[in-house]
Amino acid sequence: MPKSCAQAKPLTNNQLKKVNTFIELALEFNKTHNIFVRTSKEEVMQKDINDCSPIINLIKPNNNIADLGSGGGFPGILLSITKPDNKITLIESNNKKCYFLRTVIDRLELKNAEVINQTITKNNNLERFDVITARAFASIEKIISLTQKNNKKETEYILLKGKEQKIKEELKLLDQKKYRYEIIKLDNENHERNIVVIKNE
Repeated sequence: MPKSCAQAKPLTNNQLKKVNTFIELALEFNKTHNIFVRTSKEEVMQKDINDCSPIINLIKPNNNIADLGSGGGFPGILLSITKPDNKITLIESNNKKCYFLRTVIDRLELKNAEVINQTITKNNNLERFDVITARAFASIEKIISLTQKNNKKETEYILLKGKEQKIKEELKLLDQKKYRYEIIKLDNENHERNIVVIKNE
């Protein structure tokens, strides 16, 4: 059975202010560029901010983080806001989404965040990271395969996923001698959500 994840700590007033500005920018940008299927601030807060916030508890201070397929900035921008001592690299292949992410970083003065506009491949020239995270990006096996050059002995994969049954099917493709994993069940009223934490054995 997966273990439950503790709720993320409440945001500070300054962090909450930045999150609200982030949401407003996203909804405004979404009127002319399709970055996500959301229509209200409440919907973004519930389906995106609250969905991603449990990851915050799992990030250690000063960890160097890569967010794969950052899209509209979940969880990358949220981590940049709540983890100012961590370097966050948002990797996104879509030009318009990268423009949006850079706009948010500039407006919120997120000095710890950087956007890289590229499609990640096995032969990428990116650095090695302490944490690699992703939400709705690819299968577990594909994520690990694409980031072999960015993985060091201590690297942790912290992946936002859906149903436990599907997760277990994906995990069957992992080399159990090389990796160990943990499934953390999230308290989500709308649909089944889990975080998968994968470490080198």
